[in-house]
Amino acid sequence: MFRLSTSNKLQRRCLLIILVLFTSNSSAYQLFESFQLHGFANQGYFISSANNVYGKSSRNNGTLGFTEIGINLSAQPLNQLGFAFQGIYRKAGEVTDETQIDFALMDWTLYNSGHTQYGIRVGRVKNPIGFYNETRDIAFTRPSIILPQGIYYERLRNIFLNTDGAQLYINQLTNIGGFTFQLNLGEPTDSDRELKTAFLGFDAPGFLEPQSTYLGKLEYESTSGATRLAISYVNLDLNYQPAKQDILSGGDFSSKLLILSAQHHIDKFTITGEYLLQKNTFTNLGSILPDYSPTSESYYLQGDYNLTDKIQASLRYDISYLDSDDKKGLLSEIATNKPAHSRYTNSKMLGLRWAPNNNWMLRAEYYRIHGTSSLSYADNPIDFLTTKKWDLFALQLSYRF
Repeated sequence: MFRLSTSNKLQRRCLLIILVLFTSNSSAYQLFESFQLHGFANQGYFISSANNVYGKSSRNNGTLGFTEIGINLSAQPLNQLGFAFQGIYRKAGEVTDETQIDFALMDWTLYNSGHTQYGIRVGRVKNPIGFYNETRDIAFTRPSIILPQGIYYERLRNIFLNTDGAQLYINQLTNIGGFTFQLNLGEPTDSDRELKTAFLGFDAPGFLEPQSTYLGKLEYESTSGATRLAISYVNLDLNYQPAKQDILSGGDFSSKLLILSAQHHIDKFTITGEYLLQKNTFTNLGSILPDYSPTSESYYLQGDYNLTDKIQASLRYDISYLDSDDKKGLLSEIATNKPAHSRYTNSKMLGLRWAPNNNWMLRAEYYRIHGTSSLSYADNPIDFLTTKKWDLFALQLSYRF
C-alpha cells in the first residue's frame, strides 16, 4: 500500500507549497504547458527445455505470461518544482498479476547554479541501485529481456523497486565529468510470497514486515559520455511475524548490499559489468532456522555491438552464488535436503535487438543456464522437479509513446 504521512514537517511544507501553486494563475499556466504523458507496453514469449519462466514455459508451446503496461505523467508548475507519477500493470507468470504505483513524487530543487544542483523528492521514489533498477520495467532502457539475475534478482524485485519516503539528490558538473549522488530514506513498499521463499527457503505461514531502510548511489559519467562508473549501497531490514501455528519464531533478517558498476563505449561497442557482494544475517528465527550469516556474490559482463543503426547484438556471462562459501550448493543440500543446483545460477546469453524506429523494438535472446537459484517459487513450487542444466529462448515486442 502507498503511504505518505503528513505528520512530517517537510511533507506538510510540501503540501502547503502545492496549495499555493494551484492558487497562482501563472503557475497553473506553466503547469499546463509543462504537462507530459508517456507510456509503454511490453509483451514477452518464453520457451524452455526444462523449468518454468514467467508461466509454463517448459510446455510444448511455451508461454506468453509476461506483460508490462505503463503510463507516466509529469508536470513542472515552477522551475524548481515538479511532479511525476507512473502506474504499471504487470503480469509475470504465477508470481504477480496486478497494477502497481511505480512512483508518485514531488521533486523540489532547492538549489541550481547550472554546475551544481541539489534537491529532494518526496513520495514513492525509485531506488537507485546499479545501472538499471530505476528503469527496469521500461524495455527500451534495460540491456536485455531478462536483466542479469545475479544483480537484479527478479524474485526480490518488489522489495528493492521503490521506497515510500524521500530521496536527497546532488548533481555536480566538473571539468572531468558529472557526478550524481542519491540517498533514499523510507520503507520498502512490498513484501510477498516470493520474498519469503527467497530469503527463508520455503513459504513460511507468517509474513516479513519491511522496516525503515536506507540506500544510496554515487555515479560518475565522463565529459564525453563514454564512461560510467557507480557504487551502490543498500541496508535492508525485515522482521518475521510468525503465524499462530508456526515452526519459526519472530526473528530478524538484514541484508547489506554493495554493488560496483562500470560501463564503457568504444565506437560501436559497449561493455558493461557489475559486481554485487551481499551480506545476509538471520537471527532469532528458531531452531529450525538457526542464526547464520551467508554472503552472496554475483557478477556479470555484457558486450553490445551495433551491427547497424537499428540492429544490436549482445553477449553476456552472468553468475550468482547465494552463499559464496558454498558455491556448488553441496553443504546446503546436506543441511536442507534441497537440490544443490538451487543455490547458484550460471548463464550465458546471446541476443539480437531490432529497433526500426524510436517507438518499436523487438528482441530475441537465447540462454544456456546451469543452476536454478533465479527461478521463482510460484512457477516452480517443487524443487526436485527442477533441472540443473537447461535452455531458454525469449522474444519480446515493445512499444512506447
